[in-house]
Amino acid sequence: MAPRLFVVAVLALGLAAPAAEGSALRHQRRADKFWPFSGTSAFAASSPAAPAAPRRSIQEVKDSVTLSKAFGMKTQALCQSAPEDEVRRCHQLAGHRLFCALLRRHIDRYEGMEGLDVEQEKCSRVDIMENAVEATKDEKLEEEAKEA
Repeated sequence: MAPRLFVVAVLALGLAAPAAEGSALRHQRRADKFWPFSGTSAFAASSPAAPAAPRRSIQEVKDSVTLSKAFGMKTQALCQSAPEDEVRRCHQLAGHRLFCALLRRHIDRYEGMEGLDVEQEKCSRVDIMENAVEATKDEKLEEEAKEA
């Protein structure tokens, strides 16, 4: 019985060692393969540093946000009860109000952007308790009062 156990142990060790070597060899082959889009350490060390990304302005962010489809749908929903002659102005005011809400909610994302302080000053004058249609009516009344 002991010789059989010895033979089984030798066979198991003999087969396990080449399997482990084969696994290590396969791993080494994968590491040796060249892929043109993954830089090597020698290449990466000799390449010049990438230029710093230009600082984005808050106006660029505002333009991209206000021109999005979702933003347009939201302003349209907010202004659907506006009188026909005030719809355009309502969309402008609703857009401004929505962007100000976004700015307040995610101010940490916009820290350090050019023009942030100016946009925050504009947003500080927005009455968040008033909806866009009411704001449009109030603005129209103020303009009529100035003309009179």
